[in-house]
Amino acid sequence: MALKKEASRLHRNRKIFNLAEASRIGILYYLDDDTVYAKVSTYVKKLQDEGKNVKALAYVEDKKLTLQLMPKLSFDFLYPSGLSWNLKPVSIHAKDFMEEEYDILIDLCIKDVFPLIYITGTSNARFKVGLKSTQRSPWLDLMLEMDKEKGLDDLIEQVDHYISIINKNNES
Repeated sequence: MALKKEASRLHRNRKIFNLAEASRIGILYYLDDDTVYAKVSTYVKKLQDEGKNVKALAYVEDKKLTLQLMPKLSFDFLYPSGLSWNLKPVSIHAKDFMEEEYDILIDLCIKDVFPLIYITGTSNARFKVGLKSTQRSPWLDLMLEMDKEKGLDDLIEQVDHYISIINKNNES
């Protein structure tokens, strides 16, 4: 209910972006093991090599998981301590991420994680892309449908493919 109320107050400037046009990209993901970080880091580097300004925010339930990760300017982490009693993200990193007007917000979550769904729903991003799910879909502009068993590699590949081929000249 809090998410619906908060999202209804949001007045974002929606616009379809393809990857070539986007300059600011936000990425959300659920960090539950080192391999996820490696995959997202590789994708962030690819986007940065293409000249994109990228910021990634991960939700991490176990702070020990991030202790061995090197801090990077493009990566922030949201921990359970950064949530209110009703799981609303209240940390400075989460608030900054939600307020930033990214050209594209890419939600790379395979499973529904409420704090990340909340950020997707209340983000000021102009174009929101992610995996289709009952909880997440109301907040996305482009939903991808795929077998969740295929995993993060396939989701990244699908997101990258579809936001690269969007033809803005055929917008309706």
